[in-house]
Amino acid sequence: MEVKTESSRKSYDNPLMNDILPPKRSSWLSRHHPSWALYAAAIWSLFYGVLGSYWVMGGTGFPFGENDPRGHMMGSFLANVRADTGGAAIIIAGLVGTVVAMAMKRQYKSRMIRSVLLAFAWSASAALIVLVPDIRIMQNFAYAFMLYFELFDWPVVNQLLCIAGGFLWGAVALIYQRRSREACMNCGRTEEGKGTSSITAAKWGKWVTYIAVVTALPYGLVRLIWAAGIPLGVSDPTGIETQTLTESLIVAVLGALPIGGAILTLGLIQRWGEVFPRWCLFLSGKRVPIWLAVVPATLTSAMTIFSGLKLWVDLFQGGSVNLENWGELGPGLFWLPWGISLGAATFAYYLRRRRSCRHCGRM
Repeated sequence: MEVKTESSRKSYDNPLMNDILPPKRSSWLSRHHPSWALYAAAIWSLFYGVLGSYWVMGGTGFPFGENDPRGHMMGSFLANVRADTGGAAIIIAGLVGTVVAMAMKRQYKSRMIRSVLLAFAWSASAALIVLVPDIRIMQNFAYAFMLYFELFDWPVVNQLLCIAGGFLWGAVALIYQRRSREACMNCGRTEEGKGTSSITAAKWGKWVTYIAVVTALPYGLVRLIWAAGIPLGVSDPTGIETQTLTESLIVAVLGALPIGGAILTLGLIQRWGEVFPRWCLFLSGKRVPIWLAVVPATLTSAMTIFSGLKLWVDLFQGGSVNLENWGELGPGLFWLPWGISLGAATFAYYLRRRRSCRHCGRM
């Protein structure tokens, strides 16, 4: 029994060991995901094109501008958009997106056509993930741990739908880009690059993981100090010194979340991030599914990036960090590098752990 344990330990410490494991049988979903991703992006775009038409004709529920009273306070880039002009822009983007998604079912000989299609897909993905959402996504995520959902309204739901559309368009762009360079559309591997990604990711992934861990700590540490009643780096200490027990607990939870996230981030380069440790009871010794780490880390990375971007924009628009208020604004400025490094660390973890492709057989 000890020999088996030692053998498995060596296999997980070696990033190349994942490559020689037999690939699992591919599911219908994975075999056809290049097609369904295109159809899903087309349907999503058409749906929002129809919504744009409804809003232009005076329909209720336009989620930006005058119908979003919290937009300015939460740093929304679309806080000044009107329903008529915004709805018209959504109609155009939705219809163009539908046409582009269907057009990407073909591989064109013209490099210019391929470049235009890819440019639209990547731009749509970036706009939907980075520009549309604001700090309310991160805010609702944090308050959900305290079962507080009063801030979850239609503008927030719309932002979640746009983030989903952004990931769809990102998947479409990635698939088409892989097809353009004659790589496997499911894994992105080519004949020239097979077998090298795991070794490379094991090297640079460790450093970006450490960066993600360090940049996650400032916000959490300052909030935990506030929860203890110490007004560190605040311009008006009254609120910290007079906070109730409930308020202290809320601040403590807000501080514990990024610190807990930093600890979990270490799992991207530790053995317990690949094999469940002993204290996991019936899961002990089993392989950690890749998606169990990649999916939440990717979503956290996306939330942190666009929230951090909003804070940097607010700073350039007139905010300032000084010796009196550094605890209020300073730690939030680490969110953008935190999100970027976490995304890179997650990608390295995925490259290091993925098996041989179920479709092309490349390692």
